[in-house]
Amino acid sequence: MMRITTNGTLHTYQSNLLKTSNQLYSAMSKLMTHRNFDSYSADPAGATRAFKIHSSLNATRTQYANNTTVTSKFETAYQVEQGVLRSLEELAQEPALAGLNSPGWSVLDSYAQVLRSGADSIVQSLNAKYDDAFLFNGAETGEPPFAIETDNSQNPPVEVLTFRGWKVDVPDNNDTYLDLDGNPVTNPDTGANYTNAEVLEKLGEMTDETLYVDLGLGFTTDANGDVIPSSAFNSALSGLDFTGFGLDDDGDPQNVVSVLLRLADVYEGYDTDTGWGAAGNFDDASRLVGKFTDAQNRMIDANVSLTAQADYLGTNESRLTSTFDALDTERSNIEDIDEVDAIMELSWAQTCYNAALQVGANVIPQSLMDYMR
Repeated sequence: MMRITTNGTLHTYQSNLLKTSNQLYSAMSKLMTHRNFDSYSADPAGATRAFKIHSSLNATRTQYANNTTVTSKFETAYQVEQGVLRSLEELAQEPALAGLNSPGWSVLDSYAQVLRSGADSIVQSLNAKYDDAFLFNGAETGEPPFAIETDNSQNPPVEVLTFRGWKVDVPDNNDTYLDLDGNPVTNPDTGANYTNAEVLEKLGEMTDETLYVDLGLGFTTDANGDVIPSSAFNSALSGLDFTGFGLDDDGDPQNVVSVLLRLADVYEGYDTDTGWGAAGNFDDASRLVGKFTDAQNRMIDANVSLTAQADYLGTNESRLTSTFDALDTERSNIEDIDEVDAIMELSWAQTCYNAALQVGANVIPQSLMDYMR
């Protein structure tokens, strides 16, 4: 025969009351926090998976922010290039063509001034900044990339376009490159003077500079620590891609700014009494106007290419949004409660707790003081 003692009854009751209290607290906590668990020990498997999902969500959130920033940068660059193309039509195309008509030769000086204004306007636009960095300076964003400067190495001195201090109109030969003051420039790697061909190659390298951004393409590096190009997006923009550089087979500039400056020199050299000057004649002016049209078309193509990149960024933004939504749904399934189930669980826990209290009132023996009352 089993003997049930008062102490045993009290111990069992206290244990059950504590258990129902904990269940009630847990149910109330779930409903208030909307979380299935508050500690790793509560659900180790779920917590481990949730941790990985949170890490992916944070990465996706950062990639989305990067994508938004780069998209804004490219949209700004597109608008700047559109403004340059409009400037070419308004400030360059009309005076360039008008200067070829003999009735307008008496005002060629005025046309030349307009052409120089157009060149200045283009340079100012291409030195535009976005977020305190120069848009069209490749990976080097700290200094204005373009400038119109006087080249004293030529006789007579002429105005030329420079990119980061390097003359843009460089022939592809092995002659020694001369700076704006007519001095050779030493190559720090070889100790020898730069040749024109080496400077032309250097300008090409500037157009190929990279500024990689993680946009969710699997950002990885190789054994040397260099970013694998297919795993990142190159956000660097070089103005040389837009304007062009170097000389063509006729020895004429391939960038539109220098074409305008040379055409302005030819127009300014015309005298109504003596005719065309040393800077060039009508044939030279006609040829340069044709080169202006070619350079203008190349700039339009470059602008279209920028549009394609902006479209890609828009598509990538949609992909990142879908990825984030899918991850957040999976996280919610693991961490977030079902409110209906949580309310039913709380109601049941409250019922159990009330029952435990009622059992205590009926089962626990009263003390002498209870009788005295």
